[in-house]
Amino acid sequence: MAVGSELLRTGFRETHSFWLTQHLEAEGFEVVSRQVVSDDEEEILRALGHARSRAFLVVATGGIGPTRDDRTREALAAAVDRRLRLHPRAETQVKSWCRRHRFPFTKSQRRQALFPEGALVLPNRVGSAPGIWFRDPQGIVLVLPGVFSELTAMFQPLAARLRSLPRSIPATAIFRSAGVGESRVDARIRATVRRFPRVEVTTLASPGEVTIQLRSRGPSAAAEVKRCRHRVAGVLGVDLVSERDETLEQVLLNLLRHRGWRLATAESCTAGLVAARLARVPGSSSVFPGGVVCYNDRAKERLLRVPRETLARWGAVSRPTVLAMARGAARSVGAEVAVAVTGIAGPGGGTPLKPVGTVHWAVVHPGGRWALSRRLSGDREKIRAHAACLALDLVRRALLEKRSGAVRRS
Repeated sequence: MAVGSELLRTGFRETHSFWLTQHLEAEGFEVVSRQVVSDDEEEILRALGHARSRAFLVVATGGIGPTRDDRTREALAAAVDRRLRLHPRAETQVKSWCRRHRFPFTKSQRRQALFPEGALVLPNRVGSAPGIWFRDPQGIVLVLPGVFSELTAMFQPLAARLRSLPRSIPATAIFRSAGVGESRVDARIRATVRRFPRVEVTTLASPGEVTIQLRSRGPSAAAEVKRCRHRVAGVLGVDLVSERDETLEQVLLNLLRHRGWRLATAESCTAGLVAARLARVPGSSSVFPGGVVCYNDRAKERLLRVPRETLARWGAVSRPTVLAMARGAARSVGAEVAVAVTGIAGPGGGTPLKPVGTVHWAVVHPGGRWALSRRLSGDREKIRAHAACLALDLVRRALLEKRSGAVRRS
């Protein structure tokens, strides 16, 4: 539970819950709910009541600082029906922080040492507000600061205490697919996963990709997940990017290393997004020497040597142009493989023949050349992200083509 009115406003993104979910799941806890609550004491009280009705362990962040809008401690005291008392150990910690940072120990600073009766103090070695650990027969409420650096620093020492709580570490498996949508992936694996009722299957879509997670608990969970994993992988076929939680770019770079080939990129509408994804992987420079961003026709002519007559006859967003871009990138960078992408990301620039979302891709390598065109949906950023993903996936499919037959040579 993240507390803070600012987290409900435009321009603020709540990321603490995602980080905590990752680490709690790693410790064997199943997260059943996440919520964001304003700084209103009554709202926090209601949220705590709802959370405690659903889970033995409730983790809240924010609202334990020195300012008037920090109301989590008051709401917690009301939720567990305990009085707030000055905790000597917490007071010592707050005073020590004030001395180190030359802050006066004011009445506001003193509020951070008020704890519900029976609560334990969690040291905060980064900030001023100690954390709160409260336990009663109904369960545990753990309250950590809303400042991310303080939250992460305080959570690590708590791992041993959390491991002493009853929990069941689930068996899991993660797949990544690309090039097909979530609904199509779900339709293809639906009949398969029905054979494994004890395995929970969830899908998460992003532009161009779908992540599939298998989870199960109990004595036979690992065996069930393993069997389900094998069946799902077989159903997905070439659309399966990885069943070891590797990213699309990691898989692609490994394929290139196996072949001993280097990859160049030529980007128009994506303007460097393809190269940026490749560069995210440490060591990518061994097979990715570089790329070219050519946003207008003149740049395509000068940097990629796309013939002027090709641009004049077919236009910048066309199969002949994107193939010429790929060939030019391979020559310019000095790579065996090149991928190119050009399109109309919008919101303007579309025509009846080439509406917004029209994108062309091409891959060239010593084994041949491949081309693809699609009309993508969404706003400008979604189209660009989707186009970048499909560029990487087209290279992956081209490199696997001899074994799968999934990509047709142009």
